Amino acid sequence: MSDPQICVDELRKLAETGSGDPRKAAAKIVHKFVTGSSKADARQLRTRLEDTLVAGKYTIVPLPYLDQHSRWLAVLEGACAEVRAK
Repeated sequence: MSDPQICVDELRKLAETGSGDPRKAAAKIVHKFVTGSSKADARQLRTRLEDTLVAGKYTIVPLPYLDQHSRWLAVLEGACAEVRAK
């Protein structure tokens, strides 16, 4: 997996269908990506994840979608923490 878009797609699937702790699962996905990609791809992923997290935190979400949005934010938080650690 060397395309940041593939990693983001996997994170989206996790947010939509995953169970358990989304932060840990997202960290595993990002760790797998970062270990097999170039530094430029890792930087691109980091920028994209951090920008998406900031935008998501300041998005007003209708009440019926609040749980789904909260899970997406948890996935992003776990992914961002892992990519920062690398």
